[in-house]
Amino acid sequence: MYLSTADQESINPVDRDLQVANVISRITAAELDQLDERVGAIVEHLVTEIESFATDQPILDQLNAGATHNFSITMAILRHDIEIEQVGPSEPAIELARLMAEQDIPITDLEHAYRLYQETVVRWCLQGLSVRSRNAAVTAQAALEISALVSAHMNLIAQQLLTTYESARDAWRLRRTATRSARIKDVLAGRAIDLAPTEEILGYHFDQYHLGIIMWTDDTEGTPSAIAHFEAAASTFTDRLGINGHPLLEARDAHMARAWIPLGRRNGLDHTRLDAMRGSWTGPVVVTVGNARHGLDGFVRTHAEADSARAVLQASEASGFGVVCAKELGAVTLLCSDLSSTRAWVAETLGPLASDSAALAQLRSTLREFFRTGCSYAATAESLHMHKNSVVYRIRKIEEQLGRSVREHRLDLENALELAFWLGSAVLRQA
Repeated sequence: MYLSTADQESINPVDRDLQVANVISRITAAELDQLDERVGAIVEHLVTEIESFATDQPILDQLNAGATHNFSITMAILRHDIEIEQVGPSEPAIELARLMAEQDIPITDLEHAYRLYQETVVRWCLQGLSVRSRNAAVTAQAALEISALVSAHMNLIAQQLLTTYESARDAWRLRRTATRSARIKDVLAGRAIDLAPTEEILGYHFDQYHLGIIMWTDDTEGTPSAIAHFEAAASTFTDRLGINGHPLLEARDAHMARAWIPLGRRNGLDHTRLDAMRGSWTGPVVVTVGNARHGLDGFVRTHAEADSARAVLQASEASGFGVVCAKELGAVTLLCSDLSSTRAWVAETLGPLASDSAALAQLRSTLREFFRTGCSYAATAESLHMHKNSVVYRIRKIEEQLGRSVREHRLDLENALELAFWLGSAVLRQA
């Protein structure tokens, strides 16, 4: 028989506390009588809701063991047999966090699992409360106590496991990075490797076309980590080129990383996408790009090409580079290894044009474009947005300074102009 409102309000607070404790004790006893069924339902619910849990047997094993332990401890906490502060994560829960970290399963999935557990257990307890308490005040107090204790238990465990997860993830990433770096070093050095295990460790296949890229920056302030910084840049680069697949990336330090983008059966790039990306590329990360190369040898060659392009840009004192392809640099990558000799050769080849001044830079730019357009005055004028007569005047002025036709020793002039364009003051005389 239900008590009247007046009778309910007249219950002594001490008696009400005893009644709350009694009803919660009966609820937890009933729940523990169904332990196996409850654990099975919890695990099934988690696997259904969280995709990353569904296909990994070691994770399923830890879920079952962890759910059994957690459910028993939660019931003990509700009965006040144990204080929340005395509770720590179980061994299965710690192992689950470690497994998730090592498989790159996001921490949000772990947090989601504990929220689902909390909601499920509270719902079962409240259902039990609804048939075991006829006193509204007792029911309300018991409901609040159940919700608060289960929530506090889950918050404490989740926070402790977050630390476990982050430590395990950091340790695993360091081990994985060291192992992957050693394998990449072996491949680039031309050492004999066992192909299948190497591909498994790297998560990357060699029997395809590769695009090697080098990324670097002088600005790493405000970035979460060097790896994350370069991973984001490599992903953006890959996405803008319309390429499916994940790059193989190795951060060399906080300022530089190298990566290989899988091209599959494609032996080239979409140049429309490439040009659009280069025109809009912003941010502190500079990227040099090798040529598409196939197979294990191609993996090595495309990296070497990107690295040679990097050496050119870093030898230059110019700034503002975004994305530069090795193909653009041509012979420049071969001529800048000895800057002292290169500087002397540029001075000899360009003569008076080898001084680092704005006026001579304008003449060099005109002659460079003149060669690139096949020595067409009209095409050069169109490219530089000039009048054709202005181009004729500049070429004549260049020839006067050189003392010969620009068509004489054209190849040397072209190479010297490219060196001056890419390396600037590094190979030019001070004006």
